[in-house]
Amino acid sequence: MAKCRRCGREAEYRVSYAKAWFCREHFIEYFEERVVETIRKYRMIKPGDSVVVAVSGGKDSMSLLTVLVKQARELGIREVIGLHLNLGIGGFSELVESVVREYCERLGVKCHVIHLRDLLGLSISELASKARRPPCSVCGLVKRYIFTVSTMTVNASVLVTGHHLDDVVKYALKNIYVGDYRSLASLKPVSVEEGLPVKARPLISVGERDIETYAKLSGIPYVEAKCPFKHEGDAEKAVRVFISELEESNPGAKLTLLSSISKLIHEYIEPRESRGLTRCSICGMPSSSDVCSFCRLTKKVYGKYMGADVASKIGKSLNAS
Repeated sequence: MAKCRRCGREAEYRVSYAKAWFCREHFIEYFEERVVETIRKYRMIKPGDSVVVAVSGGKDSMSLLTVLVKQARELGIREVIGLHLNLGIGGFSELVESVVREYCERLGVKCHVIHLRDLLGLSISELASKARRPPCSVCGLVKRYIFTVSTMTVNASVLVTGHHLDDVVKYALKNIYVGDYRSLASLKPVSVEEGLPVKARPLISVGERDIETYAKLSGIPYVEAKCPFKHEGDAEKAVRVFISELEESNPGAKLTLLSSISKLIHEYIEPRESRGLTRCSICGMPSSSDVCSFCRLTKKVYGKYMGADVASKIGKSLNAS
């Protein structure tokens, strides 16, 4: 019978990379401590920071929101703010929004909800169709822009997302496989760019299975249904299976891969691909080119650049809420 590493009682939950078993109470404690340690290790949050959590309604972002609220005093966080983007995917988006709103209220967290249709007059599927791009590709671009503008609008200094260990390792290996080395630079645990809020991934050192366990043990409500547009290609599926089998036979393998990927980014990718940011000539947001990707997207879909207009709408919406 396995015993809890911390109290010696009967254990039920195993953390493979820690090679340890825990009881319910100490699994929750261990998980939260690991997230706090990651935040401190990478200096993601400083005392006095206001932190915006991009809350999708899934187990990852809802768990991250929970940990930050519980550990706010320990980390010196001035305020935790929830931010949710309703993508206009019929009943799915309505369900997700209601779950996010109710849980933020339960935690006593200010929750900002932005509707994509209010900003652009289209749902994410309609926008992707007009742009002739996959919905996930357009969704990622739109979220990055809206979340960044929103974080700046509420004068918060840090934007955090629920990307976890499995996400980052899978994405990195897939891009190495297809030769997209430039995209690896976006996988850093924390990104600091002049003129932008700090962007961080506090769950980067915990696996998806442990996040799910934490959410269930902590009684965190979350939407289990997958986005109807989420698609896993053959390469992604193969990488996911490979990572799972590697971790099963070599506990801690994912963390070793993460360390190797981080070294690759720091020593080889960034020195070659690092480009200073300028300002988008249309909307004024920091950009790596004269016109930012969001403005280029709206130009293609609507025949005009709409970054400045969208930023203005976001400002009015958040200031009114």
